[in-house]
Amino acid sequence: MFESLQTVFVSSPLVSGGTALAVIGILAMWLREVPGKVAAWAKHFLITTLAVDSREELMFPALVEYMDSREVLRRINNFTVRTVRQQSSTYQSLQDELQQGGRPAPIFSPGEGFHLFVLDGRLMWMKREVQVGGASVIERISVSTFGRDKRPLEAIVHAAMNHRIERELNRIAVYVPSPYNNEWTRARLGNNRKLDSVVLKRGQKEAILADLHRFFDARGRYETLGIPWRRGYLLYGPPGTGKTSLVTALASELRLNVCVLSLASPNVTDEKIGNLLASVPNRSVILIEDVDAFFQQRQKSDSAVKVSYSGFINALDGVAAHEGSVVFLTTNHPQLIDEAAIRSGRVDFRMELGLCDSDQLQRMYLKFFDDAAAAARFADSLAAGRWSPAQVQERLLKATSPEEAIALFAEPPLAETLELRRAA
Repeated sequence: MFESLQTVFVSSPLVSGGTALAVIGILAMWLREVPGKVAAWAKHFLITTLAVDSREELMFPALVEYMDSREVLRRINNFTVRTVRQQSSTYQSLQDELQQGGRPAPIFSPGEGFHLFVLDGRLMWMKREVQVGGASVIERISVSTFGRDKRPLEAIVHAAMNHRIERELNRIAVYVPSPYNNEWTRARLGNNRKLDSVVLKRGQKEAILADLHRFFDARGRYETLGIPWRRGYLLYGPPGTGKTSLVTALASELRLNVCVLSLASPNVTDEKIGNLLASVPNRSVILIEDVDAFFQQRQKSDSAVKVSYSGFINALDGVAAHEGSVVFLTTNHPQLIDEAAIRSGRVDFRMELGLCDSDQLQRMYLKFFDDAAAAARFADSLAAGRWSPAQVQERLLKATSPEEAIALFAEPPLAETLELRRAA
């Protein structure tokens, strides 16, 4: 049979020619695919690519925001912009945010298309495209570089994530009770306050910060002893002595949330306050300001207050059900508060923030003017125990020289003036 086929191929030009054409066609088709195969092989083995799309809810915006921080990417003239609200909240409109001083931030990044650039000394290129499928729109970013080493692209991922984390951690999350349910809602992201910006008497900041560190480090000991892992603080003293500022600075230092609870709110009832204090976000400071303004001894100071004294006390005890919570109570008049509300177990640490002593005056002056000799002169010219830190700060903000600062303190504090008028 083989000999017969050979005879046919040799004796028939038509068959042999057709076979040759078929072989040539197959060879041509294979050769036509060679460049593409070689290119795909080269791309696979010689190029490393990072791809991420908008369905990744955390990494995609983090990468876009990180690109805004790199000057080489900001120089690309085909760019796009997105906005980030600094005080975003489920229940807060843009108009409310603007009225409260918030300003959405523009974030710039390379736009749709192909971009070639050198980042950290390495040649890279980016392709950004928008894919529309049905009702969904997906944005895709791919970043490539030569070589099989993934570490340069992994470094971009880690840098972008760290940049996003730092942006979040550099803001302090403030929560308030939701008007719609018994839960907390994030009202805004506020600026962190440095602990050094709060000038108290020597040793006070260090003492309360050390106590907080001990508390957060002692969870295992609390569990072993069977004691609820919670801590209560009472800050008391005249107005303007830094009670609220200290709480904000401590929360910023320890990267805690701040849950602000106003007992004057018509939405805060006995039932709601209990639920709120038992469902605090993790690692949170609960701030209840001016307790004496709502309850004097066991009586309500204002009929508008909906929560009862017993409801308030029970809620404080209920915080024990939420592990790791820290409660700060502030008051201008601690003698007006019933001792049961601030007994040991409900309040574990008390600190009086008073009017400025001489050392405090000197250190406050150094916040505004870097002149130790002038600071000593300033402190010596003022009477200790007469001015609150808020009053000192207000006047020092206006002063441009030591002489002007001293002159601004020639008038007595407003509280003292009102007291003199009442006496007259």
